[in-house]
Amino acid sequence: MPSSPEQVVSEVGKRLAEPRLGKDALVKLLKQAENALSELSQSSSLHDTLHPLSKSLVQTTLLSHKDKDVRLLVAVCFIEVMRILAPDPPFTDKVFKEIFRIFISEFAGLAETSSPYLTRRMKILENVAALRCSVIMLDTGCQDLVLDMTKIFFSAVKQGLQQCAHQAMLSIMTQILNEKVTQPLLDVIFRNLVREDKGASHKLAVDIIQNCAEKLEHMVRNFLSSCILNKDAAVNEHWKLHHKIILEIFQCAPQMLFAVIPSLTHELLSDQVDIRLEAVHLIGRLLVFSNLRFSEENQYVFVEFLKRFSDKSAEVRIAAIDAAKACYIAVSSGNVARDILKALEGRLLDFDDKVRIRAVYAVCDLAKSNLSSFPFELILQAAERLRDKKISVRKNVMHKLLDLYRDYCEKCSKGTATINTHYEQIPAKLIVLCFDKDCESFRPQNMELILAEELFPSSLSPKERSRHWVEFFSYFKSQHAKALGIIFSQKRRFQLDMQAYLSLRAKKEEPSAEIQKKISVLFRKMSASYKDTSKVEECFEILQQMKDNNIFKDLTELSKESTTSATVRSTRDSFLKRIGSKHPIYNFCKELSIKFSHSILNCDIICAILESLLPLRNESTNYTESACDLLLLVAMMFPSLFQGSEEYLLKLFSEESVLINEKTLQMLAYLSKSVCHLSVNLSSDVYMLLEQKCIEGTRAESKYAISAIASLIQSPDDKKFAKLCEKVVGGLHDNLNVPTLLQSLGLILEHSPCMYMLYDDQIISFVQHVFVSPEFVSTPGLSSLDEDSTCSFSCKLKIYCLKALVKSYLPRTTARDRIEHFFKMLLDIIREEFKPITICESDKPHLRLAAGKSVLRLATRWDSHISPELFRSVLLMARDSSYIVRKSFICKLHGLLKKHAIPVKYACAFALASTDYSGDVRTESHRYLTEVLKEQRGLSVHQNSANKDSIVGHPSYAVVFLIHTLAYEMEFPSSFSEKEIGSAEFWSPLVLMLRELVEIDNLKRVEHGLTTSSVSILYGIFKAVQKAEDLADSDITHKLHILSKIGLLMIKELDKNCTMSDSPRHILLPSSYYRLLSRSERKMDECCQGEIITASFVKRILKAHEPYNHQREFQDDTKCSITAERVSNEPAPQREGCSSLNKIASGHNKVKMKKSSVPGEVVSKKNDQNIHSLEKDRVSSCGSAGTKLSSPGSLGLTMEDDSRGRASLLEKQNRPTTKSSTREKVSLKADHNYCSLMPVEDAGEMLVGRHIRLWSAMRYNDGTVKAYDEQNGFHEIVYGNGDKEFIRLESQKWEFINETMSAE
Repeated sequence: MPSSPEQVVSEVGKRLAEPRLGKDALVKLLKQAENALSELSQSSSLHDTLHPLSKSLVQTTLLSHKDKDVRLLVAVCFIEVMRILAPDPPFTDKVFKEIFRIFISEFAGLAETSSPYLTRRMKILENVAALRCSVIMLDTGCQDLVLDMTKIFFSAVKQGLQQCAHQAMLSIMTQILNEKVTQPLLDVIFRNLVREDKGASHKLAVDIIQNCAEKLEHMVRNFLSSCILNKDAAVNEHWKLHHKIILEIFQCAPQMLFAVIPSLTHELLSDQVDIRLEAVHLIGRLLVFSNLRFSEENQYVFVEFLKRFSDKSAEVRIAAIDAAKACYIAVSSGNVARDILKALEGRLLDFDDKVRIRAVYAVCDLAKSNLSSFPFELILQAAERLRDKKISVRKNVMHKLLDLYRDYCEKCSKGTATINTHYEQIPAKLIVLCFDKDCESFRPQNMELILAEELFPSSLSPKERSRHWVEFFSYFKSQHAKALGIIFSQKRRFQLDMQAYLSLRAKKEEPSAEIQKKISVLFRKMSASYKDTSKVEECFEILQQMKDNNIFKDLTELSKESTTSATVRSTRDSFLKRIGSKHPIYNFCKELSIKFSHSILNCDIICAILESLLPLRNESTNYTESACDLLLLVAMMFPSLFQGSEEYLLKLFSEESVLINEKTLQMLAYLSKSVCHLSVNLSSDVYMLLEQKCIEGTRAESKYAISAIASLIQSPDDKKFAKLCEKVVGGLHDNLNVPTLLQSLGLILEHSPCMYMLYDDQIISFVQHVFVSPEFVSTPGLSSLDEDSTCSFSCKLKIYCLKALVKSYLPRTTARDRIEHFFKMLLDIIREEFKPITICESDKPHLRLAAGKSVLRLATRWDSHISPELFRSVLLMARDSSYIVRKSFICKLHGLLKKHAIPVKYACAFALASTDYSGDVRTESHRYLTEVLKEQRGLSVHQNSANKDSIVGHPSYAVVFLIHTLAYEMEFPSSFSEKEIGSAEFWSPLVLMLRELVEIDNLKRVEHGLTTSSVSILYGIFKAVQKAEDLADSDITHKLHILSKIGLLMIKELDKNCTMSDSPRHILLPSSYYRLLSRSERKMDECCQGEIITASFVKRILKAHEPYNHQREFQDDTKCSITAERVSNEPAPQREGCSSLNKIASGHNKVKMKKSSVPGEVVSKKNDQNIHSLEKDRVSSCGSAGTKLSSPGSLGLTMEDDSRGRASLLEKQNRPTTKSSTREKVSLKADHNYCSLMPVEDAGEMLVGRHIRLWSAMRYNDGTVKAYDEQNGFHEIVYGNGDKEFIRLESQKWEFINETMSAE
């Protein structure tokens, strides 16, 4: 066979022309030709040599051969011939088309990277690119083949394909596009450009666009502009993908979009929501990809983008928020980032709740991405959404803030973040959700689970937790500490109930029925700590039936206070594993294990806090103060958690430091008093420190130091008390730190009564010395040692003496023979008749107040020894001439009544103070009275039937003492007639007390059914009083009978539905106040009463005290009080008073000015002139309550203004508006829509279904009238939060809402 390639090619060309060659022969010949051609270089002189082969290749049989081997070799031979004879290959256009068709079919096999034919196919591809065959294809009209080839390129290209193949395809496509760009070809490129997989085909499309950007720009711009501007007409199949196309081109050839980007404002301003939505998504991503440079290059588009944050569509606003989040994560600095954050900030107050939620999520996610630099003001604003009106928003915000705080804590523990005061404020924001009554998820029992499980990452160590607890507790204010205290107290109650249950379950000796009854009661109580009470009780019952005692052993182990965090986790896991994750009560048991264990704070955390304090005990920082505050709260709620920390406590109290203060001493006192005694030995160092505080510390420090000593030594006869008392008494005679020593003395005498017997002479001598010695008399105008004090230092010493004596009289064992004398002394002080005392006029009210409070404190132990005279004097302190006395006295009284420390009869003082001229005193007194009577009535409803006949503890029994007090009032009306009812102010306490009792009685009747009626008891009381006389003064008896007759008529008028059949036959009146009258005396008195006391007379009294008048008066007088209090700081030599209620006569007003008496006596003119120098609000003595008046030229009210402002409602309606004051006009205009004037009793059922707004507790409540109780006159109101209330609308201030019905 010839050896030269030329000869081989020529010979093969001739043989291929032979007919009927088989496949094998063809393959052999074509391979010979392939080898020979590959050895030939490009040369046009070889045209003749290659002519036989070229002629044979174009045979129809070879071009259309079915065998793939033959077709591949034919294609290779063609490309070799074209290479050798380039640039003028010897083929016609028709042949070229067939050749290119063969080439394209072979290109489809490029995807088969493992094929043995890949090398030959690559050879064809590379030569096609090198020879610019694509240009020949276009010249010969093969556009369809070009399109097919492009599609095959994109489908064949793979990540595993050789880079040379990618480059060859790119070269071919570049050649084609440089020659001619068609829309179909562009569509193929776009289709692969926007592929989701971002594989090799996407890369090829990107490279093509980068290489041919200039050629493609015009057509791309036209296409994209058409898509943007002609939304109604579909440009082609890719018009919906133009945003993706823009995004991809922006990343690879942004210069192509220079003329397209401005058109996006058309989409941002479109009327169609989905178009604006997509535009916002696109621009957001363009900003991200450009690192926000897009905003600088396209300012107009960016401005329109920012406006989409306030788009009318919520979807668009949410899209803008998402875009802002991505942009800030990409670049968090610069003006553009600030503009985006500002726009995001505005969405926190969006009117759509979904938008607000998304904005909060974005803020928290951005904060997590950059804890240190993200503006915390924005986080605080996001946290404000915890007060959002929508529950769903509050829930989502809570969980997102918890997620942020956990992330912050985790990064702090890893060292990637440091303690940040801003993020430590988050728990304070969260915990106040406890006061949100609209949502069960925020109730204390559920917030407990959040604090236990969701506040910190589960992996956070006790030391880290303690650090964060102290840090965020430093931002707790009173409401936060109160919320945490509520959570702790509920958790503690649950733990005690659970411990009681486990104890009962372990008992075997008691009858099972009795045990089961007790267990059921405990289940009911503990169920209140869960959402669904009924289901929880069932779960408790299922738990009770379980036989595995190890389950209950695990529960017992969980309750141990000294258990470490690791042990608690292990025990919980063991407990839940025994229950089984598929058990119906598994979730209940999981929550139970959290509630029962010390999951919020434990002994490890307490030890860690104490350990962190020791190095700082000589430093006063926010951290140390917060740690002490937190430890104090824990000591009050969970003192047993300090077990195991005795070593730290001893070190803390072993030497003097700035940390040994009131709070830490109070903590030690609580720990010392707790039932779980600490294993602390009262070492000499600790005792000496406590003793030092008793002598040299403050009064508060000495209080807690004595308490700690008393608890630790556990014996009142201990010699340490005697030695300490000796030092205290000795210090008093040396006049060293007298206030503290008096505090210590009183507490020592309280804890160890026998000390009084040892030092009684010295104590009495010192007290007398303080009270009478000129050394302890203050001079008017002399400043106190305490700049914030309202009385002089000498007055304070006298008050401290009284307090010390009160404490010494609290132990009943040693004070019985001395108490009467002390009560007489207190009475004289209240009446200012205590002759030995030397005190300036400005200090007298403060001493009176101290004496009154002393009586209240002693009433907790010695109430039966308090004389009627002293009782009346104490009650009348609610009408003292001094505003400070009245205000402080009713607050003290309310605190004691709230604790049930004194009898309910003392609540009469609130009724007496209800006519006070000062708005806040009047309002608080009324509120306190209602609260105390309701609570006391609730206790009486649940009393055992065995105690049914005992009514002394019933709130109605307080009326016995109220009418006795009123009978001794100097303002008791001297005459009675149909046209004159006497001073309306005098009857106010009785009317208020009876009205409240009737209202509460009716409410309880609706809620609880038939119970012992307050009205029937009142009926019995008034009947009993009419049969009795005053024990001390027979002249008072007639007044008592008048008051009882008026009271009888009042309750009949106030509750017309009540029958007296259930009235107690015999009411025992207090023997120290009343004694029984003879029958003849009774009949004579009844005849006199019948002549002067009639039903119409009582109706006039009640008319003068309608609830609406009181509430209108409240609004006006609150303004008066505020104005007067502001002006009263101006000095005035004399002030006249005006009554808090005017005397109301028939058809017109009669105003009388009266002077009040200091409790029990008339105040001297001298006292009236000097009393104004006492206090900042400068009050004068008038009526029976303190009065605030203005000096000339000030903004205060004149007597004419006052009488006009307090005129009856009927007169206000009839009076011409031209005669009204400006204040009155505004008030009437604001109140003209309120419906308390409407005859509700006539409307009844008509109001059912109506929406109303009620004024209650200084705010409005919207609700719906759901039902009407015709028998009792109560309407059932259902408020927006689901709460229900039964009220009488005729006695309330209300209006219709969203309705046209007029209230007038």
